[in-house]
Amino acid sequence: MLAPGAKLSPEATIDNIRGDRKYISLGDNSYCRGRLLTYGHGGRIKIGSWCYVGVRTEIWSMDSIEIGNNVLIAHDVNIHDGTAHSVDAKERHAHFRKIIEQGHPIKSADLPGVISSPVIIEDDVWISFGVTILKGVRIGAGSVIAAKSIVTQDVPSGVLYFNEVRPCMKPLTSHS
Repeated sequence: MLAPGAKLSPEATIDNIRGDRKYISLGDNSYCRGRLLTYGHGGRIKIGSWCYVGVRTEIWSMDSIEIGNNVLIAHDVNIHDGTAHSVDAKERHAHFRKIIEQGHPIKSADLPGVISSPVIIEDDVWISFGVTILKGVRIGAGSVIAAKSIVTQDVPSGVLYFNEVRPCMKPLTSHS
């Protein structure tokens, strides 16, 4: 569902495998150039007002991904709230084969070993290019996620998050 003033660019893609428009929403005056996908068995993507989703960004939901207002998401970002496949090779192959032969599962019971957990991105967050955000993460209001970071844990409000050898968080200041 597109709110007033929301726009999808020509390169944007909406893959709503569930087929119900209520599971993907783009808020007032938001602009999407990326791909939004919900799975056949579940998923919900809610993007707030005055947000930007960059080109080649992929937001895939099997549980829920909620993005607040005034969030800027650069190009080549990946946000996933699920593992997509089991770590067990036999389960993983059976799942893949079922998708190829019968389409995406419409019940979570048909996804052994797949784990999902909501992603929440609060207001006024900037996610720089090439970032990956994985299941179960909450990013606090006003934080900045540095380019090429991998986010696997919650990020408090008002910090600059980046990866080196291990994740680092530093308070944002007006002099940074």
